[in-house]
Amino acid sequence: MSIVIRARNEARFIGEVLNAVFEQRYPGPFEVIVVDSGSSDGTLEIVGRWPVRLIEIPAESFTYGRSLNIGIAAAQGEVIASLSAHSTPVDDRWLAHLTEPFAEPGLAGVYGRQRPRSNATRLELLGLRLSGLTGARPRRHTRNAMFSNANGALWRSLWRETPFDEAVAGGEDLAWARLMLRAGFRLAYEPRAAVYHSHGERFLAHVRRTLRDQPTVMRSMLGLGSGRRACARRKVGEPGQRV
Repeated sequence: MSIVIRARNEARFIGEVLNAVFEQRYPGPFEVIVVDSGSSDGTLEIVGRWPVRLIEIPAESFTYGRSLNIGIAAAQGEVIASLSAHSTPVDDRWLAHLTEPFAEPGLAGVYGRQRPRSNATRLELLGLRLSGLTGARPRRHTRNAMFSNANGALWRSLWRETPFDEAVAGGEDLAWARLMLRAGFRLAYEPRAAVYHSHGERFLAHVRRTLRDQPTVMRSMLGLGSGRRACARRKVGEPGQRV
């Protein structure tokens, strides 16, 4: 089991996130990999207090897909959990709940609930509600699925066949989810695997982030994925397979 955390200038929350990660009650060993893309605010010093594997990449080479691909390539686990460096697990069962659905056959990935922090703006709250990321009921998707690398997990074997698109500016998680659905897999939403996650951005910053993700979101809504052909072929995750 591996947890990959993407970070850049996350000194405000990354200590809180790592503390919650290492307090997880998970029935087995797990490793933590932090991929940092040019932090200059003390993030690296905070990360250094924890037994993690730190990978540093130049800020100018960063895309969301590339950063996550680098982290997963270095991972040893068969199941990969991904977290934003400001996504704090709500309790010590987050990881167990996030990985539990992988006992189901034909499941490609799982994404968890996102609870807004107190700094969330009204626009963020509206966006979270519309996306379904705050819902209290579990779901299984065969089409039109949401997926989020801010709090998600996937089979490493499927990633080997279909890594995240490094060319898109944002929404690489939605593009990957669309490819998995087209290949015949399902995705799961597990609300018990909850994190505190919001950005607290000013209006213009929120608009810029939305516009960055929008091209990929629109391609997913139209069933176009990321523009690449789905290459995943075999189903994994039969009941009893160790994660």
